[in-house]
Formats: sequence, structure tokens, C-alpha cells
Amino acid sequence: MSGSGERDATAVKRPDRASSGDATPEKERRRLVRHWTAEHDSAALYAALEQIEPDAEQRRVYRTLAAAERTHAVFWEKRLQAAGHTVPRHRPSPRTRLLIRLARWFGAGFVAPTITVREMQDRDHYASLGDAEALAIAYDEEGHAAIMRAQTRGAFGNNLRAAVLGANDGVASNFCLMMGVAGGGAHGSLILLSGVAGLIGGACAMALGEWLSVTNARELAISQMERELGRAQPAIDGTHDELPLGDARSAAAFSFCLFALGAAVPLLSFGMLSGRAAVAGSVAASLVALFALGLATSLFNGRSALFSGARQMLIGAVAAAVTFAAGRIFDALHSTGL
Repeated sequence: MSGSGERDATAVKRPDRASSGDATPEKERRRLVRHWTAEHDSAALYAALEQIEPDAEQRRVYRTLAAAERTHAVFWEKRLQAAGHTVPRHRPSPRTRLLIRLARWFGAGFVAPTITVREMQDRDHYASLGDAEALAIAYDEEGHAAIMRAQTRGAFGNNLRAAVLGANDGVASNFCLMMGVAGGGAHGSLILLSGVAGLIGGACAMALGEWLSVTNARELAISQMERELGRAQPAIDGTHDELPLGDARSAAAFSFCLFALGAAVPLLSFGMLSGRAAVAGSVAASLVALFALGLATSLFNGRSALFSGARQMLIGAVAAAVTFAAGRIFDALHSTGL
């Protein structure tokens, strides 16, 4: 683990040269500053993890990673200077400050998936530059990603996946269901009934699916392990705690609660408004919720917050428009007796 940081010190402190290509000086400056900022952000994040980590050995790992990222920043700083640009003053980005705060609240395991994705994205980008010096950094970033990937515990990752997917599916599926019923010309009470049924049925289905998924994966792993060990009977207590597959009941509970919470969003306006105002309120609340969920997923998918939020909202809007149109078509066909 420390080898990555040590290799940084020799890999990137070679004579620098300005980037070549047909990019304008200003565009090239922005690119160099972007890389410089990203490396300083990573260094700040690892330094924060070192401060909150109780284990001495793990603190040493984070300290090494922070030093490696600072060395990477020096590499880009030299390129900025070689190109005649002024090195700006670093201030951690809003995303980095948020990740540090989340790590202090929930521990390093909470932000480890985000850091892993970011390190792998940096690796891919540096490897695509066709530059031997940048390629050395790419190898280092891959090593950093491997270290952080090991920090993600199975149960945490399983519950996090259930939470994100559950909330998103709850909003999207119930939103689309209710818009389909609304498109068919149903009255507010019937739309509300369909939403309640969608919430309860969907939450139960999500919980059952998550429970079966984790249980089947665990049973398959146990079966394979026992065949490899030559055992005809399972372990005495039947628990096999050594398998990092998460707890099925916990995952199911997360799925149920988060789906129900998300599915309640399209219902809220029907408890306060009526007619078209209730439908409009449901649309607005659902789109805002989808945008917010997109912002949340940006912490883990490496995309920009605005892109993730807009993408989530747009897809949800299109899906709801399709079901609304399907309801209209059904109502028209039903009215003609077809």
C-alpha cells in the first residue's frame, strides 16, 4: 500500500514539459488547473480521513495516500509554471468538503465508493493522455482505488444500494403509475387509491426481492464453500459469519422503508389539493425528488451533481409522460367501445 505513495515521489518528479496539442492557451490552462485542483482535493480528503481514523495502521495508509496526491499536484503545478501560468490558491471543492463532512459523520466506509470511482476516473483520463509522465500517475491512481475499494464493507454497501435504488424506484414507479391513471381520466380519489396501492405493493415487492437476492447469494456461497471444504453438512450454527454478503433482513427493511418513502412523494399533493392542482403538485414534487436523488447519486457515480440530477429528473419526466399518454389512449379507446 505504501509502495504507491513511494513510487509517486520518483515517478512524477522528472523534468516537466508543457502539454502539446492544438488547444488554446486558455483552454490548456483550465485543463491544467482542473488536474491540479483535483489532486489537491484528493490530498485534502485523504488527510481528513487520517484525522478521523482510529486505527494507527490505517492512518498511516491515508497519510501515504495524501502525500502521493500532493506529489501529483506538484506535477501539474510544474506544468502550469512551465506554460507561464500563475498557480492559483487551492480551496477544496464543495464536493470534497461534503465528502469530508460525510466521512466525519458516518466513517470512511461511507465515502470509500465515491473515492474509488474518482480514482478510477482519474486513472482512465491520465492513461488516455499519451504521456509517459501522466501514465505513471495513472498507475498510482489505480493503486489508490484498490486500497479504497478494500475499505467498503459488504453490509454497508448492500444497505446503501438498497437505500438509493429503493428511494428512486419508489418515486419513479409510483409517479408513473399515478400519471397513467390520471391520463385515463380517473378522479382524484381513484388516483390516490392507485398511489397507495402502488406504495404498499411496490415496497413489499422490493423488500421481498432484496431479501431473496441476498439470501440466494449467501446460500450459493455457502454451498460452494462447503463443497470445496468437502463438508456434507453446513456449519454447526449455520451462520457462516465469514461471508461478507450482508444481512438479508437488514437489506429488505432498507428496501421497504426507502421505497415507501419515495413512493409517498407523488401522493402528498393529493392529500392537500384536488383536481388538476393535485396532479400538477404531484408532478412538481416528484420531479424535485428525482432531481434531489440524482444529486445524491452524484456522490457515488463520479458525475457532476447538476448532470446527475438533471438526468434523473428528465428520465422520470419522460417515463411519466409515456404512461400519461398510455392512459389517455386507453381512455379514448374505452370511450369508443373498443
